[in-house]
Amino acid sequence: MNLNKAFALRVSKLLMEKKMSKYRLEKETGLSHSALRYIFNEINSDIRFSTIVKVCNAFKISLSEFFADELFDLKELEAE
Repeated sequence: MNLNKAFALRVSKLLMEKKMSKYRLEKETGLSHSALRYIFNEINSDIRFSTIVKVCNAFKISLSEFFADELFDLKELEAE
């Protein structure tokens, strides 16, 4: 799995866990609708660190909590 897919899946999991809509995530992060659409459709070739930080802040979790998921197991991630 590539990093973009892992990121999109992790954000989707957190949306369900926190019972948050994509619209609310847009408002909390300040990211545009198209930016989030690019993330969920895995169109971005790279995700900016600032985007990851905004997402973590919106979910009120730390970076380590965000990445503490089996999706980010280095054995499973493909280097691009």
